[in-house]
Amino acid sequence: MAVMGILAGLLLPALAKAKGQVRTARCINNQRQLLLAWSLYNGDNSEAAVANGHGVPSSPISLSSSASESAFRKFWVPGDDHFYYPAFTNAHLLIDPQYALFGSYLSSAAIYKCPEDKGTVNVPNVGKIPHVRSYAMNEYVGWSLDPEELNPDYRTFTKSSDMKAPTDVFVFQEVHPDNICFPAFVVRMPGEPEQFYHYPASLHNGQGVVTFADGHGETHRWVDSRTTPPVTGRILAHWNDSPGNADLAWIRERTSYRIDGQP
Repeated sequence: MAVMGILAGLLLPALAKAKGQVRTARCINNQRQLLLAWSLYNGDNSEAAVANGHGVPSSPISLSSSASESAFRKFWVPGDDHFYYPAFTNAHLLIDPQYALFGSYLSSAAIYKCPEDKGTVNVPNVGKIPHVRSYAMNEYVGWSLDPEELNPDYRTFTKSSDMKAPTDVFVFQEVHPDNICFPAFVVRMPGEPEQFYHYPASLHNGQGVVTFADGHGETHRWVDSRTTPPVTGRILAHWNDSPGNADLAWIRERTSYRIDGQP
């Protein structure tokens, strides 16, 4: 029995590590499928990037509604701030073409959720509900709202062909469970406050999964403790200062590039 206990003590950490690696691989695969849907949509629409941004539909969402698709502002998936609860709790909205532009390309809502993500949404008078989406799209890719919301010094990629180096532009990134809101992953670029608007997730042993416009995905280890606040179930603010943060610099470098060609 003592020997068996020792063996179990040795094997359990290895087994847990192996399971974690499987979940990381699933997260990478999820984002690759999102990236494939992004590529297919672009190809079907003369290389015009799928709409990205934020906002509540122009008419209230009702799954029994017979309103035409044109009645709604649509992005790759629906979403707005932390208090637009349908987009975080109703998986059907992710796969229904009436509400999501990716709905015609992906039929499984599970693709939008990292297997390590245990985050919840606290819906008033209902309680805590697991949120249905873990990923967001680079705001400079397919932005379809007022261009003044973005930094005018940096390129907005409205077509795939706009990217000089697709290996260096991220399209999807998993978001800290307490910080996810818009479909767009917002980045404070150089010249703006030294802050994370959206924090990356660090659910894979301190690493996050990022996928790029050339089709590859990778895990990236964050090196500054300010980048990885613990998951508490409370809303993580969008204006926390983080000067000199190497992780913020890494994300900025892979978000967009200056129009004037300067570093």
